Amino acid sequence: METLIVERADGVATVSLNRPPVNAVTRQMQLELREAFDSLSEDRQVGAVVLAAEGERAFCGGIDLKETAAQQSPADLPLQNTTNPGWEWRAAQHAIRHCAVPVIAAVDGPAIGAGFGMVGVCDIIIASSRASFGLTEINVGLLGGASKAMNMLGPRKARMMMFTGRLQPAEELHRLGAVEEVVAPGEARARALAIAAEIAGKSPLAVRLAKESIVRIEGDEMERQYRTEWDYTNRLRGFDDSREAMAAYLEKRRPNWTFS
Repeated sequence: METLIVERADGVATVSLNRPPVNAVTRQMQLELREAFDSLSEDRQVGAVVLAAEGERAFCGGIDLKETAAQQSPADLPLQNTTNPGWEWRAAQHAIRHCAVPVIAAVDGPAIGAGFGMVGVCDIIIASSRASFGLTEINVGLLGGASKAMNMLGPRKARMMMFTGRLQPAEELHRLGAVEEVVAPGEARARALAIAAEIAGKSPLAVRLAKESIVRIEGDEMERQYRTEWDYTNRLRGFDDSREAMAAYLEKRRPNWTFS
């Protein structure tokens, strides 16, 4: 795969984001995430999955804005995006959330925007003390992530994160119950692998049915909410201010708002 490293050992699979320096999410990564997790769901030798990232600068810095900025015309995208915008990213997150075995996120740096959304569909989150989490889409003329934040942290914290774009430290998410453990820098992957190995040692049928039952009990409300978010994101991208926000970010200058 071009953007992921997938490894299997002793009943545990590791999927590592591999797009240095910040593992920004491209369309290719979205397609590969769906392919990887769909494949792991069918692998009887896999009892748990760890989702990690290469490099120390970031777990995931969000959507690749250079790629997004270059795709301003519907002709630049697959036809399905015209009537179902964002379907590739929703499909990738669906594959992670509905993976047949538990998925443990090992977060050892910032998980921003799409990175936060990716972590938000994992079953367990292990974070190092240098990890942080944020919905920074508001800074670049986009929206997204509110459904994950509301599910993980509650509606008030989700509002603060979405409206301000502020990053939240791992300790705060641990206090709110979203992060299972906070470990020393560099130790998140090892701790996640240890938990994954513990899970992989259980009855494989029991683990898979436990995972399926939890997902079914939760229902698909979060996925329906996320589709609504994408509708608003697509609506926002039609305004000049959205394009200005993204251009200003890429050009490292202050945006000039026109309310248009």
